[in-house]
Amino acid sequence: MRTLERRTSWLGWTEQRQAFDKRRLLQFALCVAAATGIYLLAMYVSGLSPSTAEINGFGLVLLLVSAIWLMFRRDIARYQYQTVMTMLNRHRPEQDEAQRQIRAMESLGTGFSILLFSTGILLLTISLVFS
Repeated sequence: MRTLERRTSWLGWTEQRQAFDKRRLLQFALCVAAATGIYLLAMYVSGLSPSTAEINGFGLVLLLVSAIWLMFRRDIARYQYQTVMTMLNRHRPEQDEAQRQIRAMESLGTGFSILLFSTGILLLTISLVFS
């Protein structure tokens, strides 16, 4: 862990810890509400046949992961960018270049989130049609 901290500071990646501000508190509350809703839906669905319940449960989990990923996409992209650049021994670029690269990673994450959401909806629709 110390080696990682030394490498991070040597490459110029040390940052102030971000506070748990109102935006993050709201995001966290939304994640807890979404997880609770998914849990309740999964419990309701478990009364159906076992195979249908498994497919619906998997579809609901995909929807939950996609929602959480979409809410925290900026933080995830920033952390992934810092981790990848540290692993590749890259010095911190200028602010504009870093923001451009983070936005590109954020767009990729949004696309992945849309893919997960679409797959979850497709699984739920197929299981409802064929049950």
